[in-house]
Amino acid sequence: MLALILAGALAAWNLATWPVKLRYPGEENLAEGIPLVEMLHLRQGVRIYDPPTPERFDAANYGPLYYLVGARLLDPEKPSALPLRLVALLATLACAAGCATLALWLSGSTLAAALGALTFLSYRIVTLYGVSTRSDLVALCFCFWGFLVAYHFRRDRRLLWAIPLILLGVFYKPQFVAGPLAIASCLLLEKRYRLAIEFAGLLGMGGVAGLGLFGLVVFRGQALLRHLLVYNALPYSLERLGSGLLFFAALCFLPALVGLEYLRQHRDRLLTCFVGFALPLSVLTFGRQGSDANYFLESVAILCPLFAALLVERIGDAWRAAELLFLLGLSLVLGQFFALPPPTHEDFARDRVIQNYLRANFAPHTPALGYYTGDLVRAGLETPISNLFHYTWLVRQGLIPERDLETQIAAKRFGAVVFNFDLEHEQSQVSLNYYLTGPMRQAILANYQPAASFPMPKLEKFSPTDRFYVWIPKTTSP
Repeated sequence: MLALILAGALAAWNLATWPVKLRYPGEENLAEGIPLVEMLHLRQGVRIYDPPTPERFDAANYGPLYYLVGARLLDPEKPSALPLRLVALLATLACAAGCATLALWLSGSTLAAALGALTFLSYRIVTLYGVSTRSDLVALCFCFWGFLVAYHFRRDRRLLWAIPLILLGVFYKPQFVAGPLAIASCLLLEKRYRLAIEFAGLLGMGGVAGLGLFGLVVFRGQALLRHLLVYNALPYSLERLGSGLLFFAALCFLPALVGLEYLRQHRDRLLTCFVGFALPLSVLTFGRQGSDANYFLESVAILCPLFAALLVERIGDAWRAAELLFLLGLSLVLGQFFALPPPTHEDFARDRVIQNYLRANFAPHTPALGYYTGDLVRAGLETPISNLFHYTWLVRQGLIPERDLETQIAAKRFGAVVFNFDLEHEQSQVSLNYYLTGPMRQAILANYQPAASFPMPKLEKFSPTDRFYVWIPKTTSP
């Protein structure tokens, strides 16, 4: 009961923020507007998987299924994050149900099932990405339930029924691959070579068929593979890898110890393979530029039911149960970190001020440049570059000529340039280099002038000093 009360209280605390997160019109978790803009472009007939040109670039670095679903849900006249947030919310609940199901299978206890679901929902990163336009929880839902199907039918060929779900998850966002890797590895370790070949073969053929459908039919004539494989391969950073180890220590280290103890006692090869892939992949992939806490969602999803199953199993041993209860409490407290607080009345008010200014001072469809593209398109502006962070990294890698954007800036193509730092006086090299190269900054300073500055909603801030700075072409005024 103490475990249920503890996990239930923290889960309820997080769930209580869901309504306000759904209502908030602005961007959440720093990059929510980028896929929203790319879906809007797709709905408007833009070829989002085209190679970059001096006039336009959509990063489109998630799965094609994600963009197709999102584009159908958006109102092109009044783009809103709400439909996509609702989809993610349903997927989050389905993931919690998956945790409950696995905990029930492992322990036979409804107590463990409830604890597995509540523990998953108590993590703040689940709420951060689970009530968002982001693709993470939907992709995790498909891949995790695909693994659960395989786990339930692991003794016979019905295990292959997992393949369609896994493919849906991969084409929504190609990130959560611990499940299929675990299934194939387990079959090989068990010397079930024929079924392993069937699984890998059907999964591979399904992947090739899906790429053919999306690349040759749906997005015919576009560079789909280049976006998914080349443009998505941002540089690897040892500094970010160190941050990944910190995230792992806070979010997953204690649950991992408990999960490994459960696996040591029960010798479940398929679950061991899943954990053996999920945990290292979460840390290692975190080294990629642009990574965030969402890389640990798959690890959280598998560790929660293992933790619940072992705790319920040890209820009869007072000392061991107390030890696990203490570890659970500490894990849940640490699980509240690495996430932004929910929107406040101040965030709503600041967002309205920014929107009112943009609508009052810029004509509809004015080309604009900035990172917070969701804010810009809600005000009726056009954003030909959907993801400036990604664009700048591709410039640094030599995949896009640096002169392309510089020329556009020098020609004063953009009616508004919007950033969260002062281009003239900012001292932080991190802020200065996050979105722009040095020549890009110099081109803006030479051709644009500051027009206005506003306090930003805290959900869009990288640092406490960030503000919303609007620049306009020199010799003009809004």
